[in-house]
Amino acid sequence: KFFKSIPQPQLNNRQHDIAQAKILGGGSSINGMVYMRGKPSDYSSWEKETGDKNWSWNSILKNYIALENNQNLKNDFHGNGGPLKVSDPGYVVKGSKLYIESMKNLGLPYKNDFNTGEQYGTGLMQYTINNGKRCDAVSAFIKPIFNNKKLTIFLKTLVTKIILENKKAIGVEILKNGKPSKIYANEEIILTAGSFISPKLLMLSGIGDEEQLKKFNINIIEKVPGVGKNLQDHCEVPFVTTARPGYGYFKQNTGWRMIRNGLQYLLFNSGPVRSSGVDCCSFLNPEDLTNNIDPKIKLYCVQIMYADRDTKNIKPDHGVTLTSCLMNPKSRGEVRIQSSNPLDLPLINPNFLSHKDDITIFLDSLRLAREVIKTKPLSDIIIDEILPGSEVNSDDDLITYSKKMIKTNWHPVGTCKMGNDQDEMAVLNNKLQVRGIKNLRVFDVSMMPNIISANTNAPAMAIADKACDIMLI
Repeated sequence: KFFKSIPQPQLNNRQHDIAQAKILGGGSSINGMVYMRGKPSDYSSWEKETGDKNWSWNSILKNYIALENNQNLKNDFHGNGGPLKVSDPGYVVKGSKLYIESMKNLGLPYKNDFNTGEQYGTGLMQYTINNGKRCDAVSAFIKPIFNNKKLTIFLKTLVTKIILENKKAIGVEILKNGKPSKIYANEEIILTAGSFISPKLLMLSGIGDEEQLKKFNINIIEKVPGVGKNLQDHCEVPFVTTARPGYGYFKQNTGWRMIRNGLQYLLFNSGPVRSSGVDCCSFLNPEDLTNNIDPKIKLYCVQIMYADRDTKNIKPDHGVTLTSCLMNPKSRGEVRIQSSNPLDLPLINPNFLSHKDDITIFLDSLRLAREVIKTKPLSDIIIDEILPGSEVNSDDDLITYSKKMIKTNWHPVGTCKMGNDQDEMAVLNNKLQVRGIKNLRVFDVSMMPNIISANTNAPAMAIADKACDIMLI
């Protein structure tokens, strides 16, 4: 399902297209499969927000390890007996190896594992892939218990409201194949609808900001002003070049190359089909590559010319795209409802680049990308800078380019954040229980007080596992 953000005045009224998976398994069934956990300081901020050591790095690391079945690494940081299969890339294109060598020549250390808590450096990423096949939440967690009589799954079903009685969640209202119905719970109700829909459901159920609920004549059950606030997302700005053929993925999915690659995969389980298309990255501070403390940027290297609606006027060709992705943005957005009708989409305001510090980091990172493409051995295959273009040099011009090109990295979090009892904007307590409501918890990434330095697929699973531990104590 695609959402369209509200117009962004700080971006000259651009509107973002933002997708959310509408499939069993959620984002894990369609994403880029990157397995990333973040860094200790991310979780230290959660511990500080809640006063609960359960949310520290050392504590949640145990959940990552318990869930994981790493196909390559066997050490104290990785699990080898869990249901979630994790592996190194099944195929790495030549250009990715050149990028890694260039980053090493610029002073970054090589990292063979970004998931130990030390991210600074350059290297290959890990993926939720099992022997060439996606390992999503369905295959890892649902299929093994699919025949359990205690499990019932409703597909093509929309939850429209939480049924509350005396500030206690007792069930949900649903639309199943377009027909309204109600389902009642004997125990607790857990929301995992994501950072756009979980706050929407709370608001439609009478839990949220008083002003917003009154606007749509929704009966106020509990005033929780933080519902929908604190939206954060990893945002990115691409740096696009053309490159010599033979080093990347251009046209590997068309014509005879597609047939050759498909046969290689089917017959030998090898070749470009084994790649997710993005093999490597670097975690760094773009203003000072020697600074290894809390890297601000994840610099992806994509061995194609990045193409979307913002680059539709660029002729596709062999190329390299360096994508600067901001790990801990200071900009904050919001999710609101536009009516009391559950079929209406929420109003999403990502609010990218609303904080000046975020702009400064992107300026530094774009200038670094320009240095990277001029560094051997990657420079040997680069032909020309296409975007932003070699003529775009001043701060003002680079800021204008960033505002035109910035987009989501598909990791929205924070709209039902957890916190302590003194934080009036906290929606959940440290046990992920909705403030003021009994029998209702939120186990998705909307619970994050602050976004972490990681693709959010693996953290979503670890959060849910930790939350179950807490709930069952």
